[in-house]
Amino acid sequence: MSLFPSRASIWLSRSLLSIPTVTVPLALLEQFCREAAERIGVGADDAEIFVDVLISGSLRSLPGQGQGVQQLPTYYERVKAGVIDVNASFEVLTRSGGVALVDAHRALGSVAATRAMRLSIELAAAQGVGAVGVRDSTHFGIAAYYAMLALPHDFIGLAFSNAGPEIAPWGGTKAIVGTNPWAVAVPSGQEWPVVLDMANSTSGKGMIGWYSREGRAIPNDWALTAAGLRTTDPTEGLAGTLFPLGGAKGYAMAVVVDALTGVLTGSAFGLSCFGAEWQNVGHLLVALDVSKFGEVEDFKTRMDRLIDEIRSSPTALPGDTIFLPGELEARRASERLTEGVPLEAGRFESLVALGHDLGVPTMLEEVGER
Repeated sequence: MSLFPSRASIWLSRSLLSIPTVTVPLALLEQFCREAAERIGVGADDAEIFVDVLISGSLRSLPGQGQGVQQLPTYYERVKAGVIDVNASFEVLTRSGGVALVDAHRALGSVAATRAMRLSIELAAAQGVGAVGVRDSTHFGIAAYYAMLALPHDFIGLAFSNAGPEIAPWGGTKAIVGTNPWAVAVPSGQEWPVVLDMANSTSGKGMIGWYSREGRAIPNDWALTAAGLRTTDPTEGLAGTLFPLGGAKGYAMAVVVDALTGVLTGSAFGLSCFGAEWQNVGHLLVALDVSKFGEVEDFKTRMDRLIDEIRSSPTALPGDTIFLPGELEARRASERLTEGVPLEAGRFESLVALGHDLGVPTMLEEVGER
């Protein structure tokens, strides 16, 4: 059986923009990713993590963000180039109280960060708080995934990572720090958990590229030109630097995350992070045991009350809905479990091409006929 849907079950849809997307049933997409991971050389245990992170990214993200499964061809190229070592060991270098430092040895970032968060949860169960730094890692995808690993334990999870330089110092013109994403996941009772997942730029190169492919102007707080000026031209934006979220505040947050990840763990930071041959990314995974602060059920009840107060607040426009952090992503993921996962058409074609390279059967011919 093909790992991609038949022509009758593939449809092009319109998302936020008019760029066409291809919607793939979740089960088929998972099967494709598993077989691709096997052929790339990822071991069975690591592949289970790797695929789960990829799928989660696609379930929660917008197609134009390029997250999740759409990153698979990029990871494959990095594996072939030796930037990622799929056979790397997870080495605990130091462990003291609730703190540990591990060396990922160029492993898949998703695998290293997941194992680090599991260790952080283990430490938090014993100490009340666990903090695990990861050095010499690689791109790890959506930060929310790792923070959310704490939720089933009634823990609060935090995840930080640095990235390649894309943000210039406020008032500068040269990118020095990355978007350096971070996430916080907070359990609740009857409500969705509150999950903040953000980069420290207003937008990312993925969304700017999406606007560029559609021929649309970008908002003037998404990017700066190479000369450090605001622009609505996506081409200039892609050639320049990303606009920090909230201006100087986003730049400051990016610096702090670089300190918590690259500097603290002994990984690369600033200009040296995310090189073509050696990414040397740093992560910091933290877990807080809610029960060490008080009764868990009382905490969840109080969180529900906070959420209810926020939801019940008046809206600026009649009929508008107020959402909590992470709620739109959770609703999006829930819908896609049954409706399928939309992928940007061009990136879908890259997946099909990857399938052919790896010997994973696809429906390239039938899709190409549409």
